[in-house]
Amino acid sequence: MTVRVGRNFHIVHMTGDLRELDLWYYDVLSVQRFQPDNYMPAEKRDASLVLVGDLCMEPLAPAFRVDGWDEMPLGRFYNRFGSRLHSLAWYVDEGFDELYQRLHDAGIRMFGTGGVTQQGGVPQGALFTHPRDTCTQLEFMVAPSADGPRWQRDPRYHAGWSPRWWADIHPLHIERASYATVSVRDVDAARDLYVDVLGATLLHEGENPATRSRDAYVLLGDLVVDFAQPLDAESPLAEDMERFGPSLASMTFEVADLASAEAHLTGKGVRLAVNDGTTLVSDPATTGGAVMCFTSASVPGDPRPKWSEGGGLPPA
Repeated sequence: MTVRVGRNFHIVHMTGDLRELDLWYYDVLSVQRFQPDNYMPAEKRDASLVLVGDLCMEPLAPAFRVDGWDEMPLGRFYNRFGSRLHSLAWYVDEGFDELYQRLHDAGIRMFGTGGVTQQGGVPQGALFTHPRDTCTQLEFMVAPSADGPRWQRDPRYHAGWSPRWWADIHPLHIERASYATVSVRDVDAARDLYVDVLGATLLHEGENPATRSRDAYVLLGDLVVDFAQPLDAESPLAEDMERFGPSLASMTFEVADLASAEAHLTGKGVRLAVNDGTTLVSDPATTGGAVMCFTSASVPGDPRPKWSEGGGLPPA
């Protein structure tokens, strides 16, 4: 059976102050919000969904007002790691049950909403992996049907949707969500897991002097994941992994003009930890606890159209 992973569902950005993070996304990235603050009892959390072009972000905070929030998986994550990027999620267009079986056969531990262990041969609802088994937590959800509520509220599924505004009009001039970086101890093992089990496509491998790491870039659905293995124990990436373990370390956007992006970011109070002439790396204290990067370089072999060209999923 064919497994076809499709559009990104969202990237979770954990925070201790959902309103403040929502306002940051509005102010700096001019997001389009299509799900307002929403409480989920099964996870004891509050979250919203916002679009930056074709990329969906989920600002999320534990529901601190609710008893037992700290006993839930999201609450435990927040208490241990604080505000930072948390996980990656995709819609699955075809072969959801087959994907579940592949993960099971590969020894990947899986859970349902709220950390309930998945049991039996058929996944129950959303499918979450154990972060230690997949380098960071992954979530998979059956792609929305044309008459379902998620399809109705997600603008990316509507006729005429285009991410071009963020490329053409917004002062950052974002061309696309370039890649999500996951720090790893074994880049080969991470690459093979995503390619062999999840069906990702390997785009490029090589050393990255900016992060002093050995990297492998894979395309899964419409999202590129960069597996980065530090080569220098004193690099910021290595220090991040020493503190947080292998995890979702940063999100990088490709921009048309680095100087224009720098002017906009600094004008909005974003401090830059790195500017090497090609890539800007934020001080996470000024970007909601998450490392946000902006680069003028494209990932070699990336087949996805730029947002200035209309964006969308890569050719089948």
